[in-house]
Amino acid sequence: MNPTSELYQSLQIAYDLFNERLFESSLPPVIFTVQRKPGVMGYFAGDRWSDAQGSIVSEISINPSYIASSRLIEVMQTLVHEMVHCWQHIHGTPGRKFYHNLEWAKKMIDIGLMPSSTGEPGGKITGQFMSDYILKDGRFLKVFGELEANDELHLTWVDRKALPRLFEPVIAGRLPETTGNVFEEPSTARGEKDLVQLYANNVTDYEQVSEQIPTISLEGRKPLLPDELQIHDIPKRKTRIRYKCPGCDVIVYGRPNLNLTCGDCNCSFEGELIF
Repeated sequence: MNPTSELYQSLQIAYDLFNERLFESSLPPVIFTVQRKPGVMGYFAGDRWSDAQGSIVSEISINPSYIASSRLIEVMQTLVHEMVHCWQHIHGTPGRKFYHNLEWAKKMIDIGLMPSSTGEPGGKITGQFMSDYILKDGRFLKVFGELEANDELHLTWVDRKALPRLFEPVIAGRLPETTGNVFEEPSTARGEKDLVQLYANNVTDYEQVSEQIPTISLEGRKPLLPDELQIHDIPKRKTRIRYKCPGCDVIVYGRPNLNLTCGDCNCSFEGELIF
């Protein structure tokens, strides 16, 4: 099998298992891409692709620049996060552009990922730019255990020029202890504010986590690519120049080889390279 097929086969195996176990096989096929979009580990784009026969599919993209420095569980956490966006695109009502609304947040909790604006317990569960952490008793962690034991799943090819992790994964917390189905649409008696408070308060801080629900250590899980195989950038030499007027000591900064004259002293600025 060629490297391209090996890379995308792994993503497809993971997608199919999570779709079956977490979404009752309700998600349609998608096209996977790998794109280096700054600042994100992945994204979902609804109805982005079409063929000549008029079939339309959505796109899930994973950022390869973060994979090498990440653990497998982090990559799968990103994949499932985007699968929830896919679920909402098909079955729900997405929020305005980039906004993660309450419907999305409730589905995340349902499948075992706790939305958090900080990526840690205590963050807001709705908002424009959202992260999440793994619920210790949630379905995602159980299904990931099955996936990890699958001999067919290997992220064999990863980008050697890796970026640092966006966040350190957190596994903690429990689902809210309530009666009835907490994932029903909010009623007039239980509006969005109440539901946000209910979910956000299931773990208030790390002290509560450590006392009641011990976090799971990820120290034994190494990044997908050994450090000796990664390419580490050499810091670029600075080429910024400080120019100083010898007459009045006014200083300006700019690119090399500028020809500057002081309007007050009529003197030529003298340049000095900044290291």
